[in-house]
Amino acid sequence: MRFGEVVVAAHGRDTATTSWDEDLRLVYDVSPHLADVPAAGFPPFSSSTMPSPRITAVILTCDEEERVGQCINALAADVDEVLVIDSGSRDSTLQVVRQSGIPTRVIESPWQKDFARQRNLAFDHVTDGWIVMVDADEELAPASVGALRRCLTVLDLVLPDVDLAVCPEIADVDDQGGIYTDLPRALRSRTSLRYKGRIHERPYDQEGNCPLTARVSVRFTHHGYQPEVIEAKKKLQRHNDLLELCRNDEPHNSKWTYYHAREQLVETLTPTRARELFDLLSESLTHCPPGASDYVAERLQDSWALLCELALRFGGANEISHFAGLLRSVDRHVEATYFETVVAASQTLSRLSQLADSAAAASARDGRSTPRDAGRLHELYGLLALASGRYDEARTALDQAKARGSGAQLSTEIANLRTMLSHLDNTPTQEPADQAP
Repeated sequence: MRFGEVVVAAHGRDTATTSWDEDLRLVYDVSPHLADVPAAGFPPFSSSTMPSPRITAVILTCDEEERVGQCINALAADVDEVLVIDSGSRDSTLQVVRQSGIPTRVIESPWQKDFARQRNLAFDHVTDGWIVMVDADEELAPASVGALRRCLTVLDLVLPDVDLAVCPEIADVDDQGGIYTDLPRALRSRTSLRYKGRIHERPYDQEGNCPLTARVSVRFTHHGYQPEVIEAKKKLQRHNDLLELCRNDEPHNSKWTYYHAREQLVETLTPTRARELFDLLSESLTHCPPGASDYVAERLQDSWALLCELALRFGGANEISHFAGLLRSVDRHVEATYFETVVAASQTLSRLSQLADSAAAASARDGRSTPRDAGRLHELYGLLALASGRYDEARTALDQAKARGSGAQLSTEIANLRTMLSHLDNTPTQEPADQAP
């Protein structure tokens, strides 16, 4: 059987028939090429009696005394040793590391403004089993203790010679950011994959393409995006400095332009600056032709979405139509529909407002019209004003329509709107059952 079929079969059974089923269920998604890889056969014994591979956690540190101890201790059941690559800690980080209950090694490597370089040092010092990249401000979630080892053990059994990367779930603490499921963290020590990128580093093969990947139900909690941590460690400045280095190193790599533009997508972004960033990013995509390596093209689709966001800021309906169409072509229908609908809604509201202006101008003249006709026009003007958000004008139009014997429909719509808003304002916030009086 192929690996994808093995995983589907394990998830499809009502109950796990073997311990292998339980461990395989930790794998919930695989990349298409990995799904097609033939799976090895299962031995007659259970996973609990099979020797697990050697697992080394690799942690990059620089002044991480506050969290690195918790990070290491949480890994006690899942790794055999910890390799710390330190880039010049001046606090008690290394003392905390050496006092942990897990065998540790420390490699001191001066910071050269390149995260990929630091990570790749691990392959010079770990030559057996698996390498698991863990950030110093992450912790293996209590519910996932033991699952990481089980997962890597079953992958060794089913795919013993496949060069792949394993993606656990990285969840920001307190929902500060989100849950990331596409970050390759576990690699075999003898892999040919290597990290690339001073920042946003990922492993790639020698041609610059992404590895075969398996997503697994093993969760780490990430503490690094808390506002106070970002401020204390000056992460935003470091982030921007590294992006500028990347743009200078690789001026034709469109993904660095993508990250540069994304960082500037703030509430105060002016239409003029949005247009400038749009032109900069769209021009950079000309250097990302069909067939470009993943290292260059991995943010292509995200660039299309960002171009739509930028176009919203300067009212680029035609630009949104083009790039939303590209998003739709790669099944990103939610984003495509959002951008297309925003444009259509804006155009519709603009047209409604124009019609309201026309009705207002005509109703102001009255002329030789009958009271009935004039009343109907005032009512229509009020309905158009209501639909386009011009509520004060709707109230005035209703008074004019009533004076001429019309306005029943407009009056009903205003009453319904008032009732709905009243319900929204008075909706009680439900308390948890154990806090109810």
